Amino acid sequence: LRKQKKASEEKARFFINTAHDIRTPLTLIKAPLEELRNGDMVNEEGKSHVSMALRNVDVLLRLTTNLINFERIDTYSSRLYVSEYELDSYMSGICDTFRSYASVKHIRLDYENNFSYLNVWFDRDKMDSILKNILSNAMKYTPENGSIHVSASECGDNWCIEVKDTGIGIPRNEQKGLFHAYFRGSNVINLKVSGSGIGLALVHRLVQLHGGKISIESTTEQGTQVKIIFPKGNKHFHKATIISQTPEHPVTVPEVISPFSPSVTPKQNPDSSRRILVVEDNDDLRIYLTNTLGEDYQVQSCLNGKEALEILPGFKPDLVLSDIMMPEMSGDELCAAIKGNIETSHIPVLLLTALGDEKNMLEGLKIGADDYMAKPFSINILKASIDRLISNRLLLYKKYGSPDFENEKWPKGCRDTLDWKFIVSVRENVEKNMADPDFTVDMLCSLHHMSRSSFYNKVKALTDCSPADYVRLIRMQCAARMLKEGERSITEIADMTGFCDAKYFREVFRKHFGVSPSEYRGKGTGEKENSD
Repeated sequence: LRKQKKASEEKARFFINTAHDIRTPLTLIKAPLEELRNGDMVNEEGKSHVSMALRNVDVLLRLTTNLINFERIDTYSSRLYVSEYELDSYMSGICDTFRSYASVKHIRLDYENNFSYLNVWFDRDKMDSILKNILSNAMKYTPENGSIHVSASECGDNWCIEVKDTGIGIPRNEQKGLFHAYFRGSNVINLKVSGSGIGLALVHRLVQLHGGKISIESTTEQGTQVKIIFPKGNKHFHKATIISQTPEHPVTVPEVISPFSPSVTPKQNPDSSRRILVVEDNDDLRIYLTNTLGEDYQVQSCLNGKEALEILPGFKPDLVLSDIMMPEMSGDELCAAIKGNIETSHIPVLLLTALGDEKNMLEGLKIGADDYMAKPFSINILKASIDRLISNRLLLYKKYGSPDFENEKWPKGCRDTLDWKFIVSVRENVEKNMADPDFTVDMLCSLHHMSRSSFYNKVKALTDCSPADYVRLIRMQCAARMLKEGERSITEIADMTGFCDAKYFREVFRKHFGVSPSEYRGKGTGEKENSD
């Protein structure tokens, strides 16, 4: 047991020291970035990128702090350094610190009390941590246009703080684990909100150190109320150190800048004929990808798979770039929906994920993803992967339009795809009706149970030809095959491929192959162009 305890302590020290070491390079990254933003070294567009980087440096710094606090939960300093504070003044300052955050998120934050003046005792640093965690949770999980009500009250021999929000709430059957380390409600897993699940465990510990009690009442989709009760005076602080009041210092709240600021205008390349749909729930990453890829493509973006499926029919992207972990509909589900629909199955899907292990990558590829990239990724490698996927799609145009389509060597498993089955079915239906000059594209659409517009989009996406041109291509390929066989006259071949007029057949054939039917057949067959 002693050996295990020593090993555990060494791991904890390594963990904490590493977290501290991570903060140093982050600080060295943050300082020059702030210089760039505040100076005249970059233009306005550059400043927006620098601001994005700074916001995410702050996120990393907060996550690092969480890592440090997590390892320190069990051994968190139980030493209290208490002093006397005027409660209304203290609470007003705390709430003021969060008002800009609430404003950006369009959340109404108000504060009230039931006393005119009340002196209370607490450890300032630990009380800051208690309220910061509670208010941060309320802000994170309260949707736009919601509200947070903070109140301080005097009740007999106690004083009380309440924080009530209109957020997503906590499932009732999970509330017994609220104060355990790692706890996160099942309803927040797919939200675009980061969290370590250790805040309330830390709060619970700090409240107990103050001799207080904390209770939480919550209803899913209605909100959460946190109530903390502390005893008045300082007699209950038996082992605490009484100090003179420390100088006022604000609670640090993350800088929040709306990613939808009017100054942020995504780049677009109107000259590009290629379209990319970016599906990403992280606002900063979505804007960054849209701007970066917009230099070479027409780019549209959305927040989740559900929105992407609504955009697909109208936007007709050449590629979908999607995150996996998203609210409402994940990237896996989006990929499965795209590849399982005959109207969209030809669209390449590139999945982005933080889960870069082999098992998760294989799962993504099994559902039909064309490529899989783990975060963090190189933007140059991402661009190269996108270019490759789109180029491969162009190669398929030639495959599907090849005269030796049926004899082409296709990758293993390719013949089971919806695209291959569709194009084979189109060719089979055209060949069955080859001799019928009245066989139209509309009739072909009916045989495939598709609307004319859906059929057009699908054939165009797979072959880079309109349906009418593709039907004509199949007729020409069949005619060329019969000409090489040399068993039928040109007039017979024209009739068998749906041309009533042999002269028109020759004109179409010459336009397609660059030579007349008899020249294509070649010398030595005894067939002359005017022999029939």
